[in-house]
Amino acid sequence: MPSDALTIQAVNFTEVKNALVLAPALAHKYANTVMFRFSRRVARRVKVESLHGRPGIKGGPWARLKDKNVRGFSKGNSLGTLKSVVKASRIVRTHVEGATIRASGGMLTLSTKTGQAGRGTIFARVKSVTIPPRVHVVEPWNEEIPKTGEALREALRRAITVTLDKQMKSVTKALVG
Repeated sequence: MPSDALTIQAVNFTEVKNALVLAPALAHKYANTVMFRFSRRVARRVKVESLHGRPGIKGGPWARLKDKNVRGFSKGNSLGTLKSVVKASRIVRTHVEGATIRASGGMLTLSTKTGQAGRGTIFARVKSVTIPPRVHVVEPWNEEIPKTGEALREALRRAITVTLDKQMKSVTKALVG
C-alpha cells in the first residue's frame, strides 16, 4: 500500500508569531484590571465588615468607604511581577495585628470621648493597654480568591483571543474572500 504524502503549508506564520509576541502586553493589561478590582473588593469588605466595631460602636472616619485607611491596588509592570496589595494605615494596622501600648513614663490615661478636646472623663490610669487583633483582612482575601481566579483565566483567554484576532484578519479575509 503506497503511503500518501501530507503537505502542510503555514499560512501567515508571521502574523501568528507577532500575535504571540504582543499577547503578554495585552494579557498584563487585562489581568491588571482584574487584580485591581480584587484588591478594591477586599479593601471594601474590610471596611464594611470589620471597621464598624461591636454593636452600638460606630467606626467613625475609619469605616468611610472613601477614606484611605484601608486601600487596595495592584502593582507590577509585567505578568511576572503583577501582584495585588491591600494596605492598612498605621493605626488600623494596630487593630489588624494587635498590639500592646505601654506608657513611656508614668501612666496612660484612659478617658471617655465627648468630641471636644479636654472634656472627657478620666476613668482609668494604666501602665499598658493590649489591643487584640479585631480587623480581619485574611478572611475576605481568601473568600474573594476563587472568583478572581476565574476572572483571571477569562482575562488571559480574552487577551490571547483578541491578539490573535487582530493579527489574523488578513488570514480570515484570504480564506473567506
